Amino acid sequence: MSLDTEAIRRNTSLALPADDAYLFRLGVALYGFASVNSFMTEIITHLDPQADRSQLHGLMSGRVLDTFRATVKAWNGADINDPAKRAATAFERLNTERSDFVHAYPITNPVGEQILHRRVDDKKKYFEVTDDFLDDFTGRLRSVSEALHEIRDIVRPRV
Repeated sequence: MSLDTEAIRRNTSLALPADDAYLFRLGVALYGFASVNSFMTEIITHLDPQADRSQLHGLMSGRVLDTFRATVKAWNGADINDPAKRAATAFERLNTERSDFVHAYPITNPVGEQILHRRVDDKKKYFEVTDDFLDDFTGRLRSVSEALHEIRDIVRPRV
């Protein structure tokens, strides 16, 4: 499959980063986070069969995390505490960082490149959303997914 990035670029009048790989990284980060968020809602429904997955998909990610933690706490089955804690901790950090680039704004940096920039806020965040930032983010999606797989294997073992 070939990607016609020029056709995509012609579809907008926006000043986009020249590096297609940067845009690809950004897309993978957004898609990957959506994937682990959806997986977390699946795990909630395994732990609580009364949970409404459609309703969970409508929640902001922080509320999904709160629901996950509450559902794990109420779980009376096999011990899932270790992978649940790892999943929640890693997901919480990813959710914060996802907000960092979702709520960033485009700038032309000092070397003339278009890049997302994180505003100064009450937490004193002020930085460019670089390739390294996005690569680190996408690399850590695996830890959430692996922990959620562990929980699913415990709660719904394959026969």
